Amino acid sequence: MVLLPGFTLGPQSAPDPADEHVALPDGPGRALMIRVCSLCHSPDVAANQQLDPEGWTSVVDLMASQGALASDAEFGEIVQYLSKAFPASK
Repeated sequence: MVLLPGFTLGPQSAPDPADEHVALPDGPGRALMIRVCSLCHSPDVAANQQLDPEGWTSVVDLMASQGALASDAEFGEIVQYLSKAFPASK
């Protein structure tokens, strides 16, 4: 076996090549957000926005009024995920 400088053996933390949503950081609520939002649009559009929790609540409320399917608790989890993943810039 030949080892090249700069290369290591063992588990690596490379992104999952099957993950279609690399713009969405890991965290609680990510999978739920992808499941709910991807029924109507690419969930990656969230990565282009930076909002405070009230702003994300408004966006999620708008999506719910347009037919997004989730419980109130699930919408709350989505707001928490988005607020942490894409916070308003200060």
